[in-house]
Amino acid sequence: MSGSSGGGGGGGGVADTQASCSDLKFSILVSSPKPAAVAALKVGDVLDIDVVQLGAQVVVRVLKNGTLVGGLAGPEATRLRNCIADGHDYQAEVLSITSGQVRVEVTHT
Repeated sequence: MSGSSGGGGGGGGVADTQASCSDLKFSILVSSPKPAAVAALKVGDVLDIDVVQLGAQVVVRVLKNGTLVGGLAGPEATRLRNCIADGHDYQAEVLSITSGQVRVEVTHT
């Protein structure tokens, strides 16, 4: 039953998702990274974030100069998508690139 203590750690995530849109800030791995786009990235690059409708889904995308790098998924991405829908703008700074995995920090602009 040690899982219940892990639930306490999840509580911190809940507080983050309740931050105002202008205070929303988090780090996250880019999902489905595109290898060619990742090869052109370096730590410190600032990437664009947008939201698009793909079929029945609304997805959060990360782009560098208009080229798709990958997407963002999970509870933070859902909160981000809602804030963008409310008129807020965000960017993602590349924190690390390891074996094709890209970690970014999302901040309000």
